[in-house]
Amino acid sequence: MDIWHYGFFTRAMMAGVLCGALCPVVGVFLVARRFSFFADALAHVSLTGLALGLVLGIAPGITTVAAVVLAAFAVEWLRQRHRFYADALLAAVMAGGLALGVVLVSKSRGFGADLTGYLFGSLLTIGPTDLWFIGIIFVLAVVAVTLLYKGLLAIALDEEYARAAGLPVVAVNAVFMIVAALTVAVAIRAVGVLLAGALIVIPVLIAVRLTRSFRGALLAAVGAGVILVVGGLHLSYALDLPSGPAVVLLGIVTLIGVTFYRRLVLRY
Repeated sequence: MDIWHYGFFTRAMMAGVLCGALCPVVGVFLVARRFSFFADALAHVSLTGLALGLVLGIAPGITTVAAVVLAAFAVEWLRQRHRFYADALLAAVMAGGLALGVVLVSKSRGFGADLTGYLFGSLLTIGPTDLWFIGIIFVLAVVAVTLLYKGLLAIALDEEYARAAGLPVVAVNAVFMIVAALTVAVAIRAVGVLLAGALIVIPVLIAVRLTRSFRGALLAAVGAGVILVVGGLHLSYALDLPSGPAVVLLGIVTLIGVTFYRRLVLRY
């Protein structure tokens, strides 16, 4: 295709493959922990980080990552120490992050066009610096998950048992919160604030419809994430659609198709 001769599309494809592979690696543990809403909550908090950077004159990328990481630790601290129900806690964090972000956005001028891209993502505008950032986060996340895989799996399946078995649950959770927060920051760059949670969760939902083991679901989710992003980018180019929504809509259609295939053909 002629589009492959353009540097911006090549960068978008490389970033998309990294995002599509990274997001399900974190998403599979979030889904197993019944914590899928976590990604959406952090994504909405990131709007506060972005607006804060613009208001203070600081690079928005720095304040966004800082806000997301701090919010991740705050959620985990409240969940562990004060025993909030996870869904109610995440709903409150998401609403608060979005509300504060909107207030700060209202104080920054000339942000309308940038806000649209931030809310819905734009892989096609990714530059070399963004690509390096995504690549570094990808390597760090994969290394962390590989080293902590057994601990993360034990905590995802039964956190109380993992604690009783002597696993360093607090330390493992702390590392995972950082990885999850950075992954959300990457997903935001790909599909935007409003759709980041979908890129993290939908490939996992597709994978669990096709496999029975946790490791199989992890590998299948990574494959599904890559295919969805690559397919969504080509769909975006062919039909002149925004890249983020194209990726997510393709994922939803795929999930529906896989669900019907399993029910009507495999019948289990």
